[in-house]
Amino acid sequence: MTVTATFQPSSLQSLPGDAAALTLRVHNDSETEAVVHLKPIGELATRTVLQSETIFLTPGEEFKVPVVVDISSALTAGVHTSQIEVTTGEPGLITAEATISIAASSTYSVALAPARSQSASAGKHRVTIDNTGNTPIMVELSARSADDATEIELAAPLVNIDPGKSAKVELKVHPRARFWNGDTVEHLFDVHVAGSDQATQELRGVFAQGPRFRPWFLPAAVGAIIALFLGSLAWFAVLQPQVKSIADERAALANEAEQAALDEKIAELEAVAEKARSLPLGSPADLRLNVEASPGSTANESFTVASDRVLSVTDIVFQNPDGAVGRVALLRNGEVLLESELANLRDLDLHFVAPFRFDSNDTVGIRVDCKTPGPSDTNCEVGATILGFVDEAN
Repeated sequence: MTVTATFQPSSLQSLPGDAAALTLRVHNDSETEAVVHLKPIGELATRTVLQSETIFLTPGEEFKVPVVVDISSALTAGVHTSQIEVTTGEPGLITAEATISIAASSTYSVALAPARSQSASAGKHRVTIDNTGNTPIMVELSARSADDATEIELAAPLVNIDPGKSAKVELKVHPRARFWNGDTVEHLFDVHVAGSDQATQELRGVFAQGPRFRPWFLPAAVGAIIALFLGSLAWFAVLQPQVKSIADERAALANEAEQAALDEKIAELEAVAEKARSLPLGSPADLRLNVEASPGSTANESFTVASDRVLSVTDIVFQNPDGAVGRVALLRNGEVLLESELANLRDLDLHFVAPFRFDSNDTVGIRVDCKTPGPSDTNCEVGATILGFVDEAN
């Protein structure tokens, strides 16, 4: 690369909180024009500001770029390096470096919050230490009461704090004796802070110890008792009779509604019973029909109702004990009423709320369409048991 870059000065000293001012000299040693790109890198990259990040140089030209590095108080003391990366678009790059020596600063702040606490049991405070310098500090805390009426508890009497960090130490003030009533008593206490820089500070706090019973407790308790008495009196004298009256009225309405619903249900049951009495049900009767059909054929078996009788069929039990494959159907005068696959049943029973009615001279038939007999048979053997009632014809 034919471009060179150097810092002026190459090293300097700075105090925390200041800005370090540098100058970057960029020189074009070639016989051609060059476009130079500048970029801060390294530990101080985020704190570095360039006046120009891209410059145009003619052959032999030199350009000075102001560079400012922000030295914040959080940056640790010691030697730090400011670096600028220089590129021209050609292969290779160079890095300009300058060292900045930052002086040590041991500064910190302390605060007590709240400065005044009030409680019947214990006062709660917090000591906050902020390290505003650039070196770690060690802070020792101690507390003493202005009288012997309290004891002070510190959570951490010794703390180490890094630059830019904070520490919070809890502090509690415990009274040696407590009281139930009376005026508030103030207890003064001091917090002594000694840092590793040999500096010391004093913080003053106040713990206001109150009675266990607040002044408003007794009047409030008396008021609550009076309110409870008046509420009870109002309940027994006014509200309870009204509530009882409303409850009795609602109970009466509920009883009337329940009775109306019960009467409606009874009427429905009586109507169903009346319909049942009108059905042509008479004496119990049963009938079995057996059908045997050869493979690939259809066979029927039937029964004819007497001329002066009516058959009401309420139950049918189909039997296919050998596992034949085919179809079975219940017929009335040759018309199919029920039909099922034989493979779907071994023993199938059907029960009907409304019976099948077979009038005088009607035929009750079973038809079997045989596809494949059972494993131990040569034909499809199917049976049906028919149950119902026989009554005289009108």
